[in-house]
This record gives sequence, structure tokens and C-alpha cells, in this order.
Amino acid sequence: MAELSDTAVVLIDPYNDFMHPEGKLNPALKPFNEINTLENIQQVVNIARDQKIPIFYGLHQQVNANSFMGWQHMTKANARQKQMKFFEEGTWGAQIYQGLEPDASAGDVVVSKHWNSE
Repeated sequence: MAELSDTAVVLIDPYNDFMHPEGKLNPALKPFNEINTLENIQQVVNIARDQKIPIFYGLHQQVNANSFMGWQHMTKANARQKQMKFFEEGTWGAQIYQGLEPDASAGDVVVSKHWNSE
């Protein structure tokens, strides 16, 4: 049987552009919205906080004007991100959804992706 000390929650890209109804990618998540996934995630985060369970945040690379400079072989996802500018650095869409923010004092860990152009 697992101990609570062996337990963690993993949140992937809880950015406004995904989670918020006005986010750039939210319309593509219709099934996500229909089954109250956001409310369930918020409940899991609250329980983790109450039980002192750490949360690991896997965050997608944010983009800026130079993110894809010199790239010769972009994936469809990269091209879409460049065009739509979702998770754009410094914007509301690239902020973590309110109430899901990491808390270092609770033992949360933030891990972000990085790109290279090769």
C-alpha cells in the first residue's frame, strides 16, 4: 500500500489558454468542459493542499516573437502555436489558471519544457 509520502499530483499546462473559457485553446476542449474537468482538477488541488501532497507542474514552453526564429522543420503543433500565439510569454493566456498556481511552500515543483531548433 502506498504511503501519502509517495503520492503526488501532476498538472500539465494549467494555463488560461487551456483552462479558462475565454482561452485560445479552450474551444477545442469541448469534452473537457462537458464533464466538469476543471472543477475536478480544482478539487484534487484542494485535497492535495489539505493533505500536504506536492503538486508537480509540467509547463509547456511559452512563446515570444523570437521563439521559432531559424526553425526549418516545425511540427504542426509548433506552426499552430506560432500562428495562434497561445501560451504567449507575458500574456494572460500564459498565466496559470487562478486557484491552480504552484505553491513552493507546499512542496510544489515546476518543470518546464525547452526547445532547440535542431
